[in-house]
Amino acid sequence: MFALADKVVEAVKSGAIRKFVVMAGCDGRMKSRQYYTDFAQALPKDCVILTAGCAKYKYNKLALGDINGIPRVLDAGQCNDSYSLALIALKLKEVFGLDDVNQLPIAYNIAWYEQKAVIVLLALLSLGVKNIHLGPTLPAFLSPNVAKVLVENFGIGGISTVEEDMKRFGIL
Repeated sequence: MFALADKVVEAVKSGAIRKFVVMAGCDGRMKSRQYYTDFAQALPKDCVILTAGCAKYKYNKLALGDINGIPRVLDAGQCNDSYSLALIALKLKEVFGLDDVNQLPIAYNIAWYEQKAVIVLLALLSLGVKNIHLGPTLPAFLSPNVAKVLVENFGIGGISTVEEDMKRFGIL
């Protein structure tokens, strides 16, 4: 991904890339978890998916094309490689001279399936990332008090339908 850095910055500046969607995390094979495949297919052609982890297997074989030679799915690797996605966000923040990573055109639509994803979530929270959405199910350990803190301090939310979430993320 870093090899494409200059092209990505230029594509954002020119408007060719309007939005990034971090679709990372874990996911299972159940048909009931089709949400992320449907979401990827519904993304407008000026949006790029940043991914890491097993969730990518829901959409990485889709023919989503590219934007000026930049693949519409940029894969950092496995869950443990999510750090690369954080570095990309921090570098974009620096390049665009922003004060806060939340000012970037990035939406966070994270797949939750197993405990390993907690580390990825905690890393994003430690960077100050807000308005992360988790789904299609929420962690079983998420007590009402913990959920309240995450919602109030970080804007954490669940997912709903593809169309509603596209609106919520400012994509449609």
